[in-house]
Amino acid sequence: MKPFSRSIRRLSASALALLLALQLSGCSWFFMPGPVIITGEETAASSVSEPSSETEEPSGSVSESTSPPETPIASDTTEDSSGESSSDPSADVPTDESSEATEAFTVDYFRIPECLRAIASDAVFVDACNVISACLAYRTSAKVSCAKEDAGRVVYIADTLCPLLKAFTDISKDSLENGEFSWKFYVDKVAFAIVRAEFEAQVAAYIEPFLDPVYNETERALLIYHAYTAPATYNYEIISGTFKMHTEAEQHRIHSAYAGIMDHTGVCHDLAGGMTFLFIQAGFNACRVSVINAKDEHSWTLLELGGRYTYCDATWDVGGYFSFFGNSSGERTTKIGGEFLLAQMNIYDYNAPEHFDIINPGFAQVQDFSYSRLIRGTPLSLTIDTDATPHKLIFTSRNASDRLVIPCP
Repeated sequence: MKPFSRSIRRLSASALALLLALQLSGCSWFFMPGPVIITGEETAASSVSEPSSETEEPSGSVSESTSPPETPIASDTTEDSSGESSSDPSADVPTDESSEATEAFTVDYFRIPECLRAIASDAVFVDACNVISACLAYRTSAKVSCAKEDAGRVVYIADTLCPLLKAFTDISKDSLENGEFSWKFYVDKVAFAIVRAEFEAQVAAYIEPFLDPVYNETERALLIYHAYTAPATYNYEIISGTFKMHTEAEQHRIHSAYAGIMDHTGVCHDLAGGMTFLFIQAGFNACRVSVINAKDEHSWTLLELGGRYTYCDATWDVGGYFSFFGNSSGERTTKIGGEFLLAQMNIYDYNAPEHFDIINPGFAQVQDFSYSRLIRGTPLSLTIDTDATPHKLIFTSRNASDRLVIPCP
């Protein structure tokens, strides 16, 4: 981003932080609806579904077992479902998860991707949205209607839709007692308003440059993916355990999707969570997929492109590569793909390969080109020739003569 644009964005973030602080402080003379808008048609949940019969996924943070391999081989960390929910029974669950990009981009913490809806009933999403609402209003509790066994599912959903929640509170599935979630904040009201404004400004910085209608859906996804992965690094402090020397508050911030977006670092759960959040905010149907067993712990993103589903692994593409953009489920079972088991590729406890046809929509050539540069540690850039028909994707390594030019898949 150009220096002038960056300065304008910082001023805007500061102004927004001040307005949020005034709002949270309860200034009756000032009204600001805030940047959170529930988009799409809303459906009131007039009755609560019976508790889900699905088996609850293990809760709590899972430390990654290995870092992204130079020659990628399975094992990374994924944070499983841990969570709670608090909800106002009158809350509405948005039913239209994707909206057209507008000129004035606004972060929408209530945008629910269709693939995520598969893991729970509407009543659970009502609870998750109410937990988010309470967090954004700097409240420390929210009433919910979910059963105890769905507490982790509620927090998983809320964390997916609002990375601020687990980065700045101690919420977990164990926070649910007597139909109410309660938590504490690690920052005061004013500080929370500031970090929220800065976070929303950073999210906009990732997404806004690529909302130009000149880009098609696939190109927009590739550009946002590259903007996110290019500055990203793997946080070995988390995997080694030394990050536990930080305070409890710092640990929550460091090990979160929020850190993936703001600090450009994390382990697989964090980086996949941040990537998934950006895709959702950009209007894509996306959610986080995790593999957790005694041998492997890893997370990546399930993304819908052109009506078909595919996988994108931001963690193994840190540095700006495309070796793992557009994988099929089968490709993730190979040695290069990690040798993960299909039966363990879950969205919470909902098996992705069983319910979605997950393919490689035509990125094999890109992946082959990128993978050889990944092994050599050669950075890649992406440019798009929009004058060509179809558009041409130009992947270029540090040596300008080393490039791949292909039509957009």
